[in-house]
Amino acid sequence: MNQRKCKKNSLWRKYQNITFEARQHPVYHCFAILTAFNPRSIVLTHSDNVIRNIALEKNLIMLTNAWMPICCRSLDQRWVEQSFAVHLPLEQVSKLAAMFEQNAIYWVENNELYLVPILLEGIETQKLGKWSTFFYT
Repeated sequence: MNQRKCKKNSLWRKYQNITFEARQHPVYHCFAILTAFNPRSIVLTHSDNVIRNIALEKNLIMLTNAWMPICCRSLDQRWVEQSFAVHLPLEQVSKLAAMFEQNAIYWVENNELYLVPILLEGIETQKLGKWSTFFYT
């Protein structure tokens, strides 16, 4: 297995060990969770990430009023990204995530959480489990 594939698989595993937190539960039947932080998993400064997320928020405002802030965290709390839960079709959210150079997004439908690859090739969407086990208020 080459080094690039190992790195991709390692990232994919890290993306699966996640929790989400928001002030209230998203009220949408299905929704995506995306961020503009750390494009292609390249760590940027906090201020650069905030600027990118403001740009993403402006895009969301133009597309829909069905979105809300949500925080994504690794299980060990060492990685935190401010994100958005947004009620848009998966195809449209995928294009937006690609525009902001995201390797993957999360998709929630029928109380199931999925990890959806965006820029990572050769990886399939993965069902992670019940949304309620990943979400905290």
